[in-house]
Amino acid sequence: MARRSVQFWRIDQLQREQLTRPFPARRVAEILSAARDLGTDRQFVSPDGTVLLAQTAALSPYPVLLLDRVRDTNLPSVGDALGRRKPLPLEPGDHLLETSYFAFLKRNVIAVLTSGNGPRASRMGEYLGGMLGLETGLVPVVREDIEEILNRLEVSRFEFALPAQRLSGNLMEGEWADVLDSASRLMTEGTFRIALTVGRSGRAEDKQRIRERIQQLIDLFRRAGSVEHFDYVVAEGKDSLTGDREVVDLLKERFVSHVEVDADVFNNPAKSVAEAVAILNKQARDNEAFFARTLPEVKGSPDNGSVPDIVPGGMTPIGEALATAVVAAGEPHGSVGTGETSQGGAGHELVRG
Repeated sequence: MARRSVQFWRIDQLQREQLTRPFPARRVAEILSAARDLGTDRQFVSPDGTVLLAQTAALSPYPVLLLDRVRDTNLPSVGDALGRRKPLPLEPGDHLLETSYFAFLKRNVIAVLTSGNGPRASRMGEYLGGMLGLETGLVPVVREDIEEILNRLEVSRFEFALPAQRLSGNLMEGEWADVLDSASRLMTEGTFRIALTVGRSGRAEDKQRIRERIQQLIDLFRRAGSVEHFDYVVAEGKDSLTGDREVVDLLKERFVSHVEVDADVFNNPAKSVAEAVAILNKQARDNEAFFARTLPEVKGSPDNGSVPDIVPGGMTPIGEALATAVVAAGEPHGSVGTGETSQGGAGHELVRG
């Protein structure tokens, strides 16, 4: 048996606006399914060069998508019991696929069944934005009152630790990716620990500026999909309401389930998808009462018309071409890709499909 985690996220924004109606997940799944049947290229290249590929695994009772990280460089080797190594036996044109599974549940919750190498939740946001023009904002589903506590916390210390063997810039994004990537070159054994503190000396305004910066880094850390790889993650500060000192364990604040899976099944492409769908459906049933108690209700119908057909290579090249054309024509650059109709309506139709 092997251990996998199921992380829970919520789509709280769409096209940079608060999302108060259901996300059109079923429509997305239908379009991806149709694109696969038509042989449409669904690969999307992220700004950092990561190649992503999504496909539909199920439409009911919840839409479930597979998201693969596609690799054809820096591939691992295979070997026998004596350590004799040889390249992976890939046929010409084959790629290594590292997979995560995404189930779109009620209340705009996404359940993500991950492995150590599969894409993080933020990668699904990249794919939906780049391939379909759907800019989504994802926030982690947290335990009961953690969000309230963190909002009141005047942070004075943030600290985390993880084994040196797990150090990798791929665990995080932004500034943290650079830190972990540099640390991975410094040490390969032991434990890497880092602490950010406001300090005791200095002017009040300087301390507040440091406190705000640490809070920004904490927010970035919390949005990463790989916190469970760390051994220790805490934020400490004064509760602005009670005046008490609070230590918040960020490893325990996320709503994450750990499940035991049959390693042989998950290594079998013919069986792994059905097993993943069954696990995610069970998680949806088991946690429905918690979501109903802690998350806002979502009313109305999804805006299915906002989801365009798949364009090979994604919507980004179209948006860039449209921006170039609009600027060349002397139109305000800020109107491109906002969903607003420019004179003649061409901009809206091109971007939205």
